[in-house]
Amino acid sequence: MALAEEIRAIRDRVLAELDSAHDYYTDTKIAWRLVHKIIAAGHKFTVRNPTTGSIRTQTDLADKARRYVAEQLTGATFQQFISTFESFFFDLLRCWLTAYPQSLGGKQVDFKTFLEAADKEAVTQLVVTKELNDVFYDRPARWFAYFQDKARLDCPSTGEIERIAEAKASRDVLVHNRGIANRAYETKAAALARFKDGERIEISERYHRETWELIRKLVSDLSNAAIAKAR
Repeated sequence: MALAEEIRAIRDRVLAELDSAHDYYTDTKIAWRLVHKIIAAGHKFTVRNPTTGSIRTQTDLADKARRYVAEQLTGATFQQFISTFESFFFDLLRCWLTAYPQSLGGKQVDFKTFLEAADKEAVTQLVVTKELNDVFYDRPARWFAYFQDKARLDCPSTGEIERIAEAKASRDVLVHNRGIANRAYETKAAALARFKDGERIEISERYHRETWELIRKLVSDLSNAAIAKAR
């Protein structure tokens, strides 16, 4: 498959994944609203979780619904947005480095690894994979600087890079620090930090949507710029 076609396929798949994730978020909110309407109409019921043994009445569900949406649903889909973008970025970068391995010409390969590789393509993939692993553990600003050095895509903007860096820092706190901001978050988010050390990270509906829109734009912009360069 030609590079431009491969990038186009990645772009379309990722945009569909982002749309699907937001559809899930919206549809679940609507489902909970329907539950509220059923309860308001006077219907009574009991549900049991066979795994945990928890039993809830319609009153319990009504009380929990708002927290389910504001915390679990919003937080989970927000994390999915960030993970989807990370996967996209490194899939795109892998395609580019594989198509233009000359940019990695200065990298060295262990002779044993070279001897065990099936062919030149296998060696290339080994070098590309190691390079991607090294870049992955750096900060988003360095991701984009690295890609700019290799491909000269001239996007995204500095402001967009800062926004995605703050969003990723928020995701990291949700996953690794029980949602409590710390010094690492403040450092990663820099001037755009929304919370201070010790404060609980919140993902408002507006921030949730703005992050989704930002990621969708980054996916489109990076892909389209790479497609244009590939031609």
